[in-house]
Amino acid sequence: MDDRFHFRRSGLILLVLVAYGLGVPGFAQTAKVERTGPVEVTLVPPQVAAALEEKGYRVTLNDGWSAELWLARELKVTNKDKAGALYPGLSDGEFICIVSLPKGMSDFRGQAIAAGAYTLRYQYLPQDANHMGVSPNPDFLLAIPAATDADPSTNYPFRKLVSLSGKTTGAHPAVIAMDTAGEPGSAVFTETKMLVFTVKVKSVPADQLQRLGIVLRGQATQ
Repeated sequence: MDDRFHFRRSGLILLVLVAYGLGVPGFAQTAKVERTGPVEVTLVPPQVAAALEEKGYRVTLNDGWSAELWLARELKVTNKDKAGALYPGLSDGEFICIVSLPKGMSDFRGQAIAAGAYTLRYQYLPQDANHMGVSPNPDFLLAIPAATDADPSTNYPFRKLVSLSGKTTGAHPAVIAMDTAGEPGSAVFTETKMLVFTVKVKSVPADQLQRLGIVLRGQATQ
C-alpha cells in the first residue's frame, strides 16, 4: 500500500474521531437525563419511599458514570434572610431527595462516596471565618447513608446533620454543592466543569415549583 495513502487515511480517521469525541483521551463529557420509575423499596426505608415523587431521574455520562435521583414530593419553603443564599427558602436539615450511585462519586471536597443510596439534606454553610471562600455559593446538600436516615419529616440540627453525614465518608461530612438552576430536567457542564443537574419540585405553602441546581460532578478549587 502507498505510504502516502496510508498516512492520508489515518489522518482522516483521526479527524473523524476528534470531531465526534470518540477514542481520543480528554474528549468532552456529555450528560443524558431520562425519567425512571419509582424508587426501589430495597434502597430506602418505607417512610422515605412514601415521601418521594413517583418518578425519578437518571443522569448518565458518556464515560458510563450515572446517578439516579428521586425528589421529595414537596418542599416546605419559608421566607428567610440568608446572606448570599441561592435557596433561602429551604430550611437547614430539610430532606431534599434520594440519590443512588451505582459507581459512587466524589463530593465537592474530593472525598470518595461509595456506591449506594443516600439521602440529601439541605444546609446553609455558616458564613464565618472557617467557611468563607469555600464555595461561591453557601448552599449545600449533605449526603447520609439512606439506611440510617429513616424519617424525612425531621429537620436535623447542624451538628446532628454533620455527624450523620460523616458516616458516608467515615470522617468528614459528604458535601454536595448547589448552583444556579438551569432548565428543569437538564444536566449541563458549566465553564468551571461543574455538572449541574436542574429539577423542579413542588413547594408549600405557596404550591409553586421550586427549581434546584445540584452539582453532581465537580470539586472546590481550593
